[in-house]
Amino acid sequence: MRAPRTLVSYILREVLLYTILGLASITVVLVTRNLVRALDELAAAGFVLEDLVTVLRLLFTMLVIYALPVAFLFGILLAIGRMTADVEIKAMRACGIGLRTIMLPIVLVGLMLSGLTLYLSLDVEPGARRGMRAAVKQMLARGAAIEPGKFRRVGDRLLYVEARGRDQQLHGIVISDRSDPKRPFIVFAKTGSLRLDEKRGQLLLGLESGDIHVESPIDDDERHQRIAFSHFEYAIDVEPLLGRDKGLKAKDMSLAELGETVRRVARGDVEGLREQPIAYALQWHRRFVTPLAPTAFALVAVPLAMRRTRGARALGMLWCALIAFGYYALESLAEYLCIGGWLAAWATPWLPNLTFATIGALLLLRMRRAGE
Repeated sequence: MRAPRTLVSYILREVLLYTILGLASITVVLVTRNLVRALDELAAAGFVLEDLVTVLRLLFTMLVIYALPVAFLFGILLAIGRMTADVEIKAMRACGIGLRTIMLPIVLVGLMLSGLTLYLSLDVEPGARRGMRAAVKQMLARGAAIEPGKFRRVGDRLLYVEARGRDQQLHGIVISDRSDPKRPFIVFAKTGSLRLDEKRGQLLLGLESGDIHVESPIDDDERHQRIAFSHFEYAIDVEPLLGRDKGLKAKDMSLAELGETVRRVARGDVEGLREQPIAYALQWHRRFVTPLAPTAFALVAVPLAMRRTRGARALGMLWCALIAFGYYALESLAEYLCIGGWLAAWATPWLPNLTFATIGALLLLRMRRAGE
């Protein structure tokens, strides 16, 4: 039993090494891509280096659930492919190490990764999504969008603050508002304070001692109006930045919220839903079934990687891209069929997993019959 145990440890070490390398690479690509997409919202809310670190941490938590299965697939294809190309697998088979001995520990690791992915899927990843909204909200609440000495554009508004006191009081405030092209105006105020009205989704500026200069339409006799004020509360709509202008998306809900929404939909109560009613039941089933992807990938990847071919590493990366694309394309197709009413919500996430598990079983059966 000593030799099989040593060989199994060697195989797992190789697979896990390539998996870690793949996870690092894939996660960097996904995080960078999504960070670039989120930069507009972050710039609108205003952020500093500490905020960027928080956002990167939350993005990693959100995206690792997608990177982990593909990284495991990458690890199997490259590790087993290299060992096959170097005739190591053939030597093991010649020493009496059967396909089951090679396959079983990898599938067990796939099951463990499926358990980890399930844990991430149920509440960790949705929690990270909610944390992202909370981070944006925190930036808005402390007025990070307003940086003293710099002009800051928020939608059709241009803001300038000369200085910010230790008590967070703003000094020398200028606001150019062109949200209504027919009636643009400029506000000047000596001082002001900032607060976030989360209920109404507005950033409120309490302005003191200033003037409002209104540009009248060109055909008016009076081209300019000046209105002095001692106190003026100016509101900026930041509902889109808070991410709850139409309620929560299904993927952003906690498991408890999602379950309650599914029960509401079953009772016929669909008021206030941001997505189609079927999307919530679909998301509920996806959270429990989609984590099976690492196990399904293991069943397909091992027999493919054990085929004796040249250029194992290059071919392994190509197979990884094709399998991952095929899996997620089939998942998208199943979701489309579900939304269209052609597939039940409970069956939708099973389609890609069962398809790839079946392909893996057929490849293993063919390998056994061919005596490879």
